Amino acid sequence: MEHYDAFPTPIYKYNLKSWSEHKDRILSLVDDLPFREDEGLFTDYFVNSDLYTKKKRPSYYHDVVEVLQPVLDEFSREYPKKIFIKEMWAQRYTTKNYHEPHNHGPLGYSAVFYAQFADDHEATIFYSQHLDYMTGDHLAFVPSVSEGDIVFFPSAILHQCKAVESDTDRIIFSFNIAA
Repeated sequence: MEHYDAFPTPIYKYNLKSWSEHKDRILSLVDDLPFREDEGLFTDYFVNSDLYTKKKRPSYYHDVVEVLQPVLDEFSREYPKKIFIKEMWAQRYTTKNYHEPHNHGPLGYSAVFYAQFADDHEATIFYSQHLDYMTGDHLAFVPSVSEGDIVFFPSAILHQCKAVESDTDRIIFSFNIAA
């Protein structure tokens, strides 16, 4: 008998151990994120995304990359190419804010850094492109995360943030790595 795990989906989680030293300074850089009614959250994605602004980087880009460098270096040992962050944005979720299921296209890898994440927040939900072969149900994976964690995932994976039920804002930084 042979057994194959034919379609594995590698998702990586790292913890930025020094996050508490940088948190206040970095979060102060995203105090004024615009609210996107159509997206249901505060985000500067449409301001900073290279799809819309020809590779404009947010003002906080270098500060965030400098702080994240230890985990970027760790992930670079798994990722088969030189890591180049193509675009970066921040998102703030207040009570009842959410982000519908979406993907980032066939880019290689994307990441979500949990910059402010309370005990009553939920992590990003990732959905398999395959259905459960016995029930036909959608397969979902929710990593166990804490503030200061960063999750790297294949960009084409469908994922979402369900509506925040907390009085504490959930703040993330996300980015795409060029393939």
